[in-house]
Amino acid sequence: MLARYLEGWAEADPAKIADATAETYEFYDPLVGRFSRRTLPQYFALLRSRFAAAGVTRVQDLAFTLRGPTSGPFNAARRQYWREAAHLGLSGISEILVTHRGVAAEAVAYDLNLATDTLQG
Repeated sequence: MLARYLEGWAEADPAKIADATAETYEFYDPLVGRFSRRTLPQYFALLRSRFAAAGVTRVQDLAFTLRGPTSGPFNAARRQYWREAAHLGLSGISEILVTHRGVAAEAVAYDLNLATDTLQG
């Protein structure tokens, strides 16, 4: 499930992401908001609209690469990944909660840079 979830982000495919999540999944991006598996397509629509002035129009522009898990205190359920959307100029850390029912939650924390100013609107 986690591999499919990571693939979904790499392809900017909200349906693939949702397929790998638990029913109660919650995604939190502090600059965009909270999203469920049902409302995740809205997250990508908001990204596209906020970065439109920078020429973001293709689905691939919204793709995120998640690398990891990063080393640190071992917790089988909670894992941290380095998160980057190269076309958007966004980078940071994601904490992903994995359960036997799929990915239950993800919370993002960004490195502060010019792209975060664009995302904040």
